[in-house]
Amino acid sequence: MIDGIERDDARQYFKNKGLSYYDITNGDICTLVMLLNKHIKRACKEGKMSTTTMHMSEKINIKSDSHGRIKSCFLYINSHYFTRRECISFNEDGFIGFAGWADDRNMEPIKKAFKEWCDNLAPTGEKK
Repeated sequence: MIDGIERDDARQYFKNKGLSYYDITNGDICTLVMLLNKHIKRACKEGKMSTTTMHMSEKINIKSDSHGRIKSCFLYINSHYFTRRECISFNEDGFIGFAGWADDRNMEPIKKAFKEWCDNLAPTGEKK
C-alpha cells in the first residue's frame, strides 16, 4: 500500500524491488515523467493537491554513462506560483530525494507514480 508511506519507505520500495541506478535508462526516466504527470494531473482534478495548476517541468537534468544508464537525474515540478521545484532527484551518491518542499498532501501523487514506475521497471524483480 502506498497511501501514507513516508519518503524513506519509497526509497526502500525501490531497493526492495532489487533496483539500482544501473537499471535506469534515459527512456525509463521519460516513463517516470509521464507517470508523474498522470498522477499529479489526476490529483489536481480531484482537488487532492494544494493547487490545480501543478505539472511536471519539461526541464530534466540528467547525466548518463556511455550505455545510457543514469548517474544522476533531477526532475522538476511547476505551478502557477513556482517553477522548477524538485520533484524527484536521483543523486550521484545513490540518494533518491522526493520533493522536500512538499507536504504529505502534495507528495501523495508523486509517491504513487514512483511506486507504479518501480513496479513497471522490475515487474519480476530480475536485474537487467
